[in-house]
Amino acid sequence: MVEQEVAADGAHLARPVSLVDAGGLALRVAESFPREEAPKGHARLADGGARGRILLTVD
Repeated sequence: MVEQEVAADGAHLARPVSLVDAGGLALRVAESFPREEAPKGHARLADGGARGRILLTVD
């Protein structure tokens, strides 16, 4: 196991933030599930073939 400490670096994050703001970086979402249906989301992920992220939503 490798342990690595990561610290927030605002300057390092400026480029991705500017890409998001300009619409040049998008997150592809395959499907989203409410938190109560988390087992369905996990099963969807285990099935494979999802083209994008599987999201759990919290109200």
